[in-house]
Amino acid sequence: MKITSFLHAAALLICSAIAHAQSDTAHHRAVYTEINAKEKSFKKVTATHLDEPTEFALTGFLDGGEVRKIVALCGDDGAGVTEYYLEGEKPLFVFNTYFTGAEGAKNRPKVEERLYFKDGSIFKWLTTEKPAPVFHGEDYQATTELYTTNCEAFVAALKKGKAAGRPQAAAKLTDGIFLGIEEGDYFHWKMRAADGDEISYFILKPDASVDKVLENPAAYAGRKCRVTWKKSTENIPEAGGKMEIEQILSVEWLGKK
Repeated sequence: MKITSFLHAAALLICSAIAHAQSDTAHHRAVYTEINAKEKSFKKVTATHLDEPTEFALTGFLDGGEVRKIVALCGDDGAGVTEYYLEGEKPLFVFNTYFTGAEGAKNRPKVEERLYFKDGSIFKWLTTEKPAPVFHGEDYQATTELYTTNCEAFVAALKKGKAAGRPQAAAKLTDGIFLGIEEGDYFHWKMRAADGDEISYFILKPDASVDKVLENPAAYAGRKCRVTWKKSTENIPEAGGKMEIEQILSVEWLGKK
């Protein structure tokens, strides 16, 4: 009887702890759900923000004139995508993904972070990093400052950004080694990514940086580059009509040949 009572009391304590853990982020989850449910009705704008030497490709989702969500893509090696969910144009919840390990290494571990804000500061920080780190007060303070400062700068940039029928948030950055131009019904940009995989991008409507390479591809072969590309649905008659493709938008050369 005593054992049964003890188990019952322990179960109540566990349930109480779980309920508390969920209640402290209930508002955050509600706002997250609301924003994603209404995302298609929001105005989409794109912009870039340079925090030397890092450049962020931004997509904002505006409800009226208020920025509700930001998707920030960082061009640094190992960096991933950060999603900001805002309340009063201040961070309420941040979902961050990035890669660890040595630059250029294969199968680099992916880490996911969930950061919950209250009264302008992070009060809950969840991560999938292994082994699990131990965060201290100074870690919370520094990370709070990082994300609130970035958020303020991103909001300002997006307020001056351009509208996008389809969000250029789909634009992504990939580093690798340029291999050459493949010619067929369409030109294709060939490169080897940091993980060793060969990648091919359609060349449809790139900027002048790609056009320059088309004039003499051999002069650039073997050089390290960073390409901006996106997925899009295009009419490709040779393939039977509309299809989703990956196309290069621009290229930046890294280091010396």
